[in-house]
Amino acid sequence: MKTSNTTLVSKRLLLFSALVLLATTQGCSCEDEQDLDGGDVALDAIALADTANVDDADDADDAADVARDANTTADTTSDTVSDTTSDTVSDTATDAPNDTASDAPTDTADAADTGSDTDLDTADTVSDTALDTADTTDTTDMGVDAQPDVASATGDCISGATGTHAVRFGWEGNGPNSTAYVDYEVNELPDTSRWRVGAYSSSFSYSPVYTDTFLGEGGLELSGTVFIDIELSTDGLGPLDKVTIALYGRSFNTTSPGSFTWQTFSGTGATPSGFVHNSAPYEWYRADATAALPAGDNGTLLRLRAGPPSNSLVVNRVEICFDEL
Repeated sequence: MKTSNTTLVSKRLLLFSALVLLATTQGCSCEDEQDLDGGDVALDAIALADTANVDDADDADDAADVARDANTTADTTSDTVSDTTSDTVSDTATDAPNDTASDAPTDTADAADTGSDTDLDTADTVSDTALDTADTTDTTDMGVDAQPDVASATGDCISGATGTHAVRFGWEGNGPNSTAYVDYEVNELPDTSRWRVGAYSSSFSYSPVYTDTFLGEGGLELSGTVFIDIELSTDGLGPLDKVTIALYGRSFNTTSPGSFTWQTFSGTGATPSGFVHNSAPYEWYRADATAALPAGDNGTLLRLRAGPPSNSLVVNRVEICFDEL
C-alpha cells in the first residue's frame, strides 16, 4: 500500500512538469505544428498512466478492505465460538451442581418435620378415642352429669320441674339428732334482696332437728307443729306460666306415707294425701303452686307444713321453680 502511494506522487510530479513544458511551448512562436501534436500525445499518455495508477491504487484499497472483512469474519467466528463455548460450559458447570447440591438436602430435611407431626396427630387421636370410649362406658359419670344437663334445659332447676328461675336450699347437720341448719344453694330471682329460710314451731324452746341419717341422706324433721318459713321477692319477674314447689325426702313414718301443704298471702295449696312415700331412697315430690306465688311481690312469705296421713316428713332439700311465659 505504501509503494502505490509513492508511485502516484511521482506520476503527478511528471504531469506537473509536462504542464509547465506545454505552457512554455504555447508562449513561443513555434511554427512546427507537429511539436504541439506531440505535446498533446505526451499529455494524453501521462493522463492515461495517471488514471491507470489511480485505478491500481483503488484496486489495492479494495483488496485491503476485502482482507479486513475477512478478518472481521474470522473475529466473528472466533467471538462466537469463544463466547458460546466459554459461557455455556461455565454456566452449566457452575449453576447445575450448586442448585442440585443445595436444594435436595433441604427438601430431605423437611421430610423429618412431616414424620414428627404425624406422630403427634396419631397420639392425639388415640388419646381422644380412649377418653371418649371411657366416657361412654362410665355409667357412674353419666349419672353425675344428668343433673347439670337437666338444669341447663330448665334454668337451674334440678327437681325435674321446668323454670327459668330457681330458688333452692337444703338442710344440714352434724350427725343424727343434731341441730339442723340451712344451706343456701341458689337464688336466680331478679330481686335477691329478700332471701331467708328458717324452721319454727308453736312449741316452746324448739330447736330444729337433723335426723334420718341411717336410712336416708338425712334432713330436717318436719312434723307436728313444725313448719318452714321462706322469705323471698318475686319483684322483677315477668308474667309466669307456672310455679312449682318441690321437696326432696320421704315420709318419716314406718307404716304410712305423707304429704305437704303451702300457704302465702296470695293463696294456699296441698298435695294429695299419701303423696310422699315413706321408703328410701329419697325422691323429689313436685306440686303446682302458681296461684300462691304471683310475680311482682317483694314481700313473699311461703310456709310449708307436713300433711296426712303421717303428718311427718324428713326434708333434705326444697326447690321453687318460676317459669316465665
